[in-house]
Amino acid sequence: MSIQYNVSTLLSEPIGSTREYEVDSRVLIDDEPRHQRLVGRTTFLRTNRGVLVTAYLQGVQPERCSRCLRELDLPLRIAIEEEFVASVDAETGAGLPAPEDPEVFRIDAQHTLDLEEAVRQYWAAALPMQPLCRPDCRGLCPSCGRDVNQGACSCPPEEDRRWSALRQLVSEEEGS
Repeated sequence: MSIQYNVSTLLSEPIGSTREYEVDSRVLIDDEPRHQRLVGRTTFLRTNRGVLVTAYLQGVQPERCSRCLRELDLPLRIAIEEEFVASVDAETGAGLPAPEDPEVFRIDAQHTLDLEEAVRQYWAAALPMQPLCRPDCRGLCPSCGRDVNQGACSCPPEEDRRWSALRQLVSEEEGS
């Protein structure tokens, strides 16, 4: 199910006309065959080229913590503000010239404005690069793999080899 709106009536109205819609839909967000539920509201504003969409949406993305690998539900909020350009004139049905920017969102020939691709792009941009189950997650022990959030493991502390030259200088200094 996608988020589609027929905007033929809005495109026939004067510039500045608006519509508001509540959103409660499931949208295919990523390449995996799963849909995420989105809720929020959108406002459509008639422009000289099409429709300016302002949307405030929220949903939950299933993820894994980048430190401890625990599954988590990551709440996301996205704010979209994009102009969707008409591809045909609403009154005459004549085709309109393509916009200069090939990446601009388009309203199709049947006057359907489909928000799904915009939602997918904004959703992907809102995802953190390294999701965490909590800000102070301590992760896994690099030696034994134990989740150190649940307690310390019995592994000896790993010595950082970058400091070996300094340790050698200190021990030489103490020996003299």
